[in-house]
Amino acid sequence: MLPRRDAGISVPAMDGVLKPNSRLEDAPCILKVAGLDDVAPVASGLVLSAGSSLVAFPVPSGGGDAETISTFEGTIGFLAVLDDGRYAVGVTGQGVYLGLPGDFRLIEFAAELSACMTAATQAADGRLAICIGSRRNTASEWKRDLMEKGRSGCLCLLDLDTGSTDIVAEDLAFPYGVAALADGRLAVAESWRHRIVAIDTASGKRAVLLEDLPAYPSRLSPALDGGYWLTLFAPRRQLFEFVLREDGFRNEMLKTVDPEEWVGPSLSASTRYDHPLQQGAVRQMGILKPWAPSSSYGLVVRCDENMRPVESLHSRADGALHGMTGICETKDGVFAVARGAGKLVRFTGNSAGRAAIEVQS
Repeated sequence: MLPRRDAGISVPAMDGVLKPNSRLEDAPCILKVAGLDDVAPVASGLVLSAGSSLVAFPVPSGGGDAETISTFEGTIGFLAVLDDGRYAVGVTGQGVYLGLPGDFRLIEFAAELSACMTAATQAADGRLAICIGSRRNTASEWKRDLMEKGRSGCLCLLDLDTGSTDIVAEDLAFPYGVAALADGRLAVAESWRHRIVAIDTASGKRAVLLEDLPAYPSRLSPALDGGYWLTLFAPRRQLFEFVLREDGFRNEMLKTVDPEEWVGPSLSASTRYDHPLQQGAVRQMGILKPWAPSSSYGLVVRCDENMRPVESLHSRADGALHGMTGICETKDGVFAVARGAGKLVRFTGNSAGRAAIEVQS
């Protein structure tokens, strides 16, 4: 009597380790820049991507202001720091820039690979593992890719010396995050399948590490005491699942409705007066309830070495830190990017599975 798995519209409840709280919302904002998207640690502090710019930001304890250190001709799709200290910057429509500010060299990519680069990390063999979210849509068209049930993403390995590229996994549903596992495999976040999979770069074999997430996963980053930090950029909702199931309605919506009006997840809450309110379930008497089924949400999860969630930090429906897309941990704390708000926040984690929000004076 129960619906088949591919026909149901139920969404996993946020409960247990994922029980909603306000810990992410309460984290202090230490930087606000329009277009913030990714973050990585460097010797002098942090480097961030914002639109077409690289921004250097000394850790708060060191003082100093954010400074633009490089500007590219296209939007930055990913940012990674290599073991030797060089930067790897994926620029939409071009390829991968390697080097340091003022001394980059470009490794060009084919158009179908460079249009939607989403994340990268250095693999165990020294090559750069790059997630290509889609080979049909650009990175800015991520919502279209979801509504088209996109499965054209892939995982590439780039040889940093020769510039050759090997595709080791195809038919991925918008891979948006990648991290190296202890056994040499790569953990990849498949957004539209709301799961994390381990991919063997030699054989291409896949194993599911974490599945049925209540939100769409994005970037991964190692935690200092073992395990991984995971950002999730938008929530799953029953209404969205229903639209994805109803092909006729969805295809008509894609053809005739402005993308800004599509029923689907968002990186930030809408401030438009005509935004659909789902018959009062989102806003009642002018008040946005924290438990409302909003189109945007803020969620960061810490997983153990086996990719099992052990703690979470939330910015609920009535919060402002939505659309989490970047995260890294240093000795100075955990730094997370809320792309929907253009903010960088800091909190501290511990091995007990809790995050104590740092109170700044």
